[in-house]
Amino acid sequence: MIQAERVDWPSLRCGCGKTGAHIPETFARLLEAGTPSEIAEATLEGHISIQSLLFEVAVPVTSMLVAALQEDLSEPVRLELLDHLLACVAGESHWTEVEAGAPEIDIDCQIAAREGIWTLYQEYATGHAMLARYILEGVDNDPERFAYFDAKLIDRVKKKAKRH
Repeated sequence: MIQAERVDWPSLRCGCGKTGAHIPETFARLLEAGTPSEIAEATLEGHISIQSLLFEVAVPVTSMLVAALQEDLSEPVRLELLDHLLACVAGESHWTEVEAGAPEIDIDCQIAAREGIWTLYQEYATGHAMLARYILEGVDNDPERFAYFDAKLIDRVKKKAKRH
């Protein structure tokens, strides 16, 4: 949440039609969610993106998502964060954002996610392989590193799946 304090949320556009002022509170509720219904109530869906179309708040949220992955989170919350992170790095700017002068929100989200590249590789290595792999595929700008880690980690994931 320290990351959230650095952002001027009321100046950012949100997918819900309001400013981003409510995002830090929603994000905090998501991190503390203990049940599926609490996760659903605190979702960032409709705020950072609508049907893979991104809004301005997605960029600072991306940084918060990566930072939060380093915390001790429940499994359902961790998966929700990874889902949101994938939406941020794989989406594209909503047409209203393009008109407002923000045509590359996805690129900005990828740059923000890249700052936590080793956190994303840690997620890949420790149980959230496919979501983290999809995120890394769009974020890691070193294709040789990605290919190397992917080859090493995908074998680990396959072996783990066979054991279960």
